[in-house]
Order: sequence, then structure tokens, then C-alpha cells
Amino acid sequence: MSPVRPEHVSRISFASPPVGHRGYHAGEVDAYLDLVAATLAGQGALAADDLRNVTFDAARPGGRSYRADQVDEYLDQVRVELEFRQRGAQPVPAANNSGQALLTPDDVHRIRFAQAQTGQRGYHEEEVTAFLDLVAASLAHDGPGSLTVADVRSVRFTEARVGSRGFQRDEVDAFLDLVVTAFDNAEQNDHRRAHRNN
Repeated sequence: MSPVRPEHVSRISFASPPVGHRGYHAGEVDAYLDLVAATLAGQGALAADDLRNVTFDAARPGGRSYRADQVDEYLDQVRVELEFRQRGAQPVPAANNSGQALLTPDDVHRIRFAQAQTGQRGYHEEEVTAFLDLVAASLAHDGPGSLTVADVRSVRFTEARVGSRGFQRDEVDAFLDLVVTAFDNAEQNDHRRAHRNN
């Protein structure tokens, strides 16, 4: 699987929000994605924290807009990669629209999280690792049962034991966002296959 590349950012598209909902101002999102693409190409200066804190205005009624949840999910994926690049680590896989899995069990086993900053309590490392084993087993359609999107959204990890910093929360949360997207994508592909076979 390939990492997010500048050309991927240039080609990404988002749906319009449902009727009655106001999405993000499309022009603002497009301009920001130009900065993201430049950063991924080594010509920009955005950091992972910049993506975490960015906000977009709501589009004016009748104006061109993008679904907020789709934009947020995509920026989560880019943010995780920027965090890994900043640490010189292997980036996580990028989303794609080809019908291929967004994550494989090997991707999950390969992921490594930084320790929480000094003075902060991160997530309990053994709990996170055990949950990721369940994620990998579910992606492989193997092991004791399969996790659902709801399971991933509802998981809550305890704080690391006193004397242990644990895993950086933001990194774990961002990766779980990617897992949710991967599970959603897999479920949609399963539904499409089921409809074709009926």
C-alpha cells in the first residue's frame, strides 16, 4: 500500500452534504489541501498539529460545500502520516477508492506509537496492543469473532500505570479513526458484492 502522496491530495474528492446540512466551505478546503500537497511534496511547512487544529467556515446557503465528516476523516489520515514522517517512521497506509482494503493485518502489526510526553499519562500499552490484535484478526476474518465499526468507536483505554508514560493518545486515536474508515469501506464493499450476487 502506498502512502498519501501530493498527487493523491490533488485528486481527492468529497461529497456534498445532505440536504438541510451545511458542509465546509469548499474553497477554503481546496486552498488548505493545496498547502497539504505542498507539504507532502517537501515544499510546505505544515505540521501534524496544524491539521489537528484547522477549522473551516460553513458554506453559505447555496454555496459549494463538502461533507464535513469526509474532510475530517481524510485530514486524520494525512495527519497520522505527517506525525510518522516527523518521527522518521513508516507512514500508515492511505485511503483509496479502488476497492482494495485500506488496512491489512500486517499494517496493523507494523504500526508503532510514540510514548506520551513527559508529565502526561498516555494509553495503557498492553490494552492498546491487545485491541490492535483484535483489529488485525477482524481484518483477516480470523480469530474469535469480528469487531464492528461500533466496537472501534466505543473502545476506551485506561491511563498508563504510574511510572509508565504509555502510548501517545493522539496517535492512537488518529489510527483508530483510520481503522473505522477501513471497516466502513470493507462493509460497503461487502454490501455492494451482496447486491451484485442477488
